[in-house]
Amino acid sequence: MSDTTMVAIDDTDALAFVIVRPAEGGVSIEAAAKGLSKEDAARILRHVASLWEAEASQ
Repeated sequence: MSDTTMVAIDDTDALAFVIVRPAEGGVSIEAAAKGLSKEDAARILRHVASLWEAEASQ
């Protein structure tokens, strides 16, 4: 996943998104799911977190 770059996505091709921005004292998070249940989106995010954790431990 280290080859991934930032892209602009409109709502015609994204089932879900999470944007993490710096904010005073931490971060702000904007997230939505459209055309995908929040349960499925959460499952996908947990999978991505698992991949990132595995990558970080290498």
